[in-house]
Amino acid sequence: MTHAKHDHHAPGATHEPVALDPEHDIDAKSATIWFICGTLATFGILWVLVPIFLRVLDEERIRKVDTAPTAELTKVRGEQDAFLNGANPQKKKLADVLQQLRK
Repeated sequence: MTHAKHDHHAPGATHEPVALDPEHDIDAKSATIWFICGTLATFGILWVLVPIFLRVLDEERIRKVDTAPTAELTKVRGEQDAFLNGANPQKKKLADVLQQLRK
């Protein structure tokens, strides 16, 4: 070997490359296989996770937007409940009217 452990180069100085350096060599076949497998794994994971994400997004939209009670609904429901419990012109409760109809 021409390079000894005590052989130091000044910054910026060049030396001849070592003919075979397997520790720093890039194997094109291995790199290609890793790239293709990594790409397939990425798309496979996305293929599984995107539908899950969309399902969760739909469930949250339904829970927070479609089925959430609004202020207007609460107000109207309170008025209607009061009307059916005697706050009407005849001052009759719904339960009393149903009881009369059963007879």
